[in-house]
Amino acid sequence: MKKLFIFLLAVSMFFGIYSCQKTFLQIPNTSGQASLTTVYSSSQNALSALFQQYHNVLAQGWAITNIGVGFGHGNLGGISGENFRGSSWHGTYAITNNGLITTSFDGAEAGADNFSGNFSFVRGAYLVAENIDQVPDMDATNKAYVKAEVAGLVAYRYMGMFIRYGGMPIVTKSFLPTDNLAVPRNTLQETLDFTNKMADQAIAGLPDKWPPNSTNNDQTGRLTKGVALCIKAKVAMYAARPLFNSATPYLDFGTNNKLICFGTADAARWQTVITTNLAVLTWAQANGYTIINTGGAGVGAPNPNAFVDYATATSTPNNPEVILAYKDDNTANGDVATTSKWYNMSAYFTSNNYDTEYVGMTSNFLPNYYKADGTEQSWPQVGDAARPMSDYMTRIPQMEPRFLADHSFIGFGAANNPSVSQWSATGWPHDISSVTPGGSVAHGDGIPTKFYYLAGSRLWFEPPLFRLAETYLNLAEAYNEVGDAANALKYLNVIHNRAGLPSITQTDKTLLRAIIQREWAVEYYNESHRYYDVKHWKLANIGNGIIGGNIAEWRFNGNGASPRNSATNLISYYTANTYVGYWAPKMFLEPIPQTEVNKGIMLQNPGY
Repeated sequence: MKKLFIFLLAVSMFFGIYSCQKTFLQIPNTSGQASLTTVYSSSQNALSALFQQYHNVLAQGWAITNIGVGFGHGNLGGISGENFRGSSWHGTYAITNNGLITTSFDGAEAGADNFSGNFSFVRGAYLVAENIDQVPDMDATNKAYVKAEVAGLVAYRYMGMFIRYGGMPIVTKSFLPTDNLAVPRNTLQETLDFTNKMADQAIAGLPDKWPPNSTNNDQTGRLTKGVALCIKAKVAMYAARPLFNSATPYLDFGTNNKLICFGTADAARWQTVITTNLAVLTWAQANGYTIINTGGAGVGAPNPNAFVDYATATSTPNNPEVILAYKDDNTANGDVATTSKWYNMSAYFTSNNYDTEYVGMTSNFLPNYYKADGTEQSWPQVGDAARPMSDYMTRIPQMEPRFLADHSFIGFGAANNPSVSQWSATGWPHDISSVTPGGSVAHGDGIPTKFYYLAGSRLWFEPPLFRLAETYLNLAEAYNEVGDAANALKYLNVIHNRAGLPSITQTDKTLLRAIIQREWAVEYYNESHRYYDVKHWKLANIGNGIIGGNIAEWRFNGNGASPRNSATNLISYYTANTYVGYWAPKMFLEPIPQTEVNKGIMLQNPGY
């Protein structure tokens, strides 16, 4: 279904009530309060106000400029080394070149997140909960559901802030002009505890499933108990990873160290990851959510239907693997306001070729993918002699199904969505030279096609916010960290086998950790995970070819004939460095906007 409930029911006239609250430490503009009577005069209007907050809160990490989320163009993969940095006017380009900054650019106040949106949207959500009891035609049961949804939305945003910034001010209401807004940052532990408290309130009050209602048969996209369980599971994972789970912070913050570090390295935090994720899995199994593996090959065997199953899990709306998706299916304004437009996914070709041609996969990320038999592929390295195109044409089909579902390649097109002309064998926008060029190109190795399995010409896609594969990889990572290799392999291989690959058998803790991290990289390519994963893992090479350092791509030599991007007119290919990404240790966490710091209450993260 293209038009999901958020957009069917959302009424734009109410958005002004929330959008007026632009920054956290700013007195809220209450000039629109008189309209609260109208908003909460009926259940339809009240739900519209709630669903507007869904639209705002759940957008975090996905570029949608019309509500002020993150930078204006690009996606987090353009910073994390998955894809190239984008065009020169993109926020991803600026961050890759110069690092995270404390001032605004490309639609963001600072860093890779819109800081004030966090508190504006949290306060807007509270406003719904604080006024829902006024609604005359809503029964007590549904009012309680709305309050639980608000608790879940607040928990979701605090989860995101915890991961991005560390300890944050704890806000428990919408605020009035008479309230004291001088609320300082809370510790990391206090922020974690508050996030879990709100998630627990949501778990206690939300249903397992939403039944169809009289006006809209599809209520997918609303929070459930399972979503709230996922929030607890995800925040537990980031609490357990090395960035926070340490006796010392990544940079000394003096007396404020507990804003960015727990101050202890506690293995018990990994046990919390196991407990919370097993709870998600139990709930999922009881409510029809499952890893899609239709191959019938049995436990531990490669799935022969891996391509279709993985592509379905990441692309098809309301499939049984997605516990929550961001329902941004609004095409009322063409593609102007959709996630695909600003995220610069491949469907954006239909609007503007020049934005998408600079966001292909990097050669740095390429080696994460396996061959279809689970072995390593041999790709040309920087400095190697050019290889003939016959080598390229042989190696692409040898790759694992996720590689082929995630990208379109010169000479092959998009196996994921072959009907789209821009993703055809000659649809790649490379400006191929007839001689070996040495300059910067940054088209990358493959056009991203994830999220568009059999999508035809549609532009919109639904970003998966909680996909069940995450639960299995969380468990694999946590079990490995507590020294239980058998269970780590059990949960890892559910995902690895579904991808059509033979089981992993490695039991050495350090080696298995790297394998699990590689599985995260491939399974969650372009799903706004890796940018934060690599930082919270504190990967040793993060500044040497991941976020920072030399970023490379394939280059092609042609015979000069047209079309130059046709494989039949290409002679050879090679790998070359294109640009150097910026990295500094301060970037482990996002900066607080300087406008907030200047108010004298909010402490800046160290290094900025």
